[in-house]
Amino acid sequence: MQIKEYIDSVCSQIKYKPIRNEISEELTNHLEECKENYIQDGMKENEAESKAVKQMGDAEKVGKQLNKIHGPKLDVKLLLIIGIVLFFSVLVALTRANSLNYSVIDSNGVNSVVTEHTQMSKYFICLMLGIGASILIYFFDYRKLSKISNYLYIFATLSLMLLSTVTLALPLYVLSFIGFLQEINTSQKTFKGIKINIKLIKIILLSIISLMIFALIPSLASCIILGITYLIISIVKLSISNNKKGIAILLGFSFLSCLLIGISLLGGIGISNNEHLITRLKSSYYPETDPLGYGYIGVNQQKIIDSAKTFGTAHNTSDAIKIFDEGTNYAFISILAHYGWIVSGIMLLAVVLLNVKLIINALKIKDTYGKLIIIGITSLFILQTVFNILMNFNLGVKADFNIPLISYGNMNLVINMMTLALVLSIYRRKNIIINNEFKMISDNNVY
Repeated sequence: MQIKEYIDSVCSQIKYKPIRNEISEELTNHLEECKENYIQDGMKENEAESKAVKQMGDAEKVGKQLNKIHGPKLDVKLLLIIGIVLFFSVLVALTRANSLNYSVIDSNGVNSVVTEHTQMSKYFICLMLGIGASILIYFFDYRKLSKISNYLYIFATLSLMLLSTVTLALPLYVLSFIGFLQEINTSQKTFKGIKINIKLIKIILLSIISLMIFALIPSLASCIILGITYLIISIVKLSISNNKKGIAILLGFSFLSCLLIGISLLGGIGISNNEHLITRLKSSYYPETDPLGYGYIGVNQQKIIDSAKTFGTAHNTSDAIKIFDEGTNYAFISILAHYGWIVSGIMLLAVVLLNVKLIINALKIKDTYGKLIIIGITSLFILQTVFNILMNFNLGVKADFNIPLISYGNMNLVINMMTLALVLSIYRRKNIIINNEFKMISDNNVY
């Protein structure tokens, strides 16, 4: 049997067609290398080719083993955890819908009542949209995203400046940033004897611009989350390439960026407002110092925390409950007030398990680009979750921090589901991407 015939026979056993070309190429290179070695040992070409093929083992058996190794993998555990978290998302949406019953005036001047049915209908429509979009993303080859990093950045900027869609802009900025990092070693130029990395300058400038836009337009909280995520991704990227000098430069750049953004923010706030800023920050941790002002939310949070039952609705907190049922950042407190510590604790545990599973997935991915995407998404999820929970317990600054999937907001739900679908898509291909690892195989062993 000749090489081409052997490879065709092997590939015919591989059910996932997109991987056939990569396996065919790698297997061809390996067989040709073996063939050349036998020729150098004095064999004739036909004899050397036949021996190389024979040494690889039975084509059908090898093909079946490769099909098992390189087939798409569904991360059932992550999917199950997502399902559990989505259950609590439904519970939070239902709790909010039960508390809402208000009138709105449409474009024709007609007064209509927004009912529980209306709210839940909108929620389930967005849930179905999220599932549909997630299925499409799951089968999408994530590697194609690196080719459109510029467009992702532009779209994120426009959506943020025109529509203030923070939930959409955050993952798009992260994806574009990772795409730029993939090109960082391909643009060395010399100017008057000095080597300049054009891509590195591009990354620095665009990163600063995105952080400034976040800080000045929609949310300083989102600016902080994005900045830390940029830093985490960069350190992981440089660590993978063992670039200690790069890490030192990056840390210095991060410090200067934070300083620049801080100066800009203080300039925008103005000296006259510094007292209000200090009062707001203090009230986040000690709400009793300003119970009728910035500390009003915190005081009512503490009332619910102190009155919450192990299971069931908290006592004498009806007024406080209404505050958090109508908000977007206090889903944990709302669930605690309505259902008690056991249910809210299980919800928190599910969110923690989701973040832990994302970290585990990042460690399992060999492809650097896929690994960085999961790390970026995981960083966004973990940072938002940690800041939100601290805020809910009066242990952090009151800001626009959400728990992914669970906090209110139909747009948030759809975008978060799509980002998790991207993680599942990367995991699906973790054994499909070939990394030049063909070795000698026999009838009983595959590389």
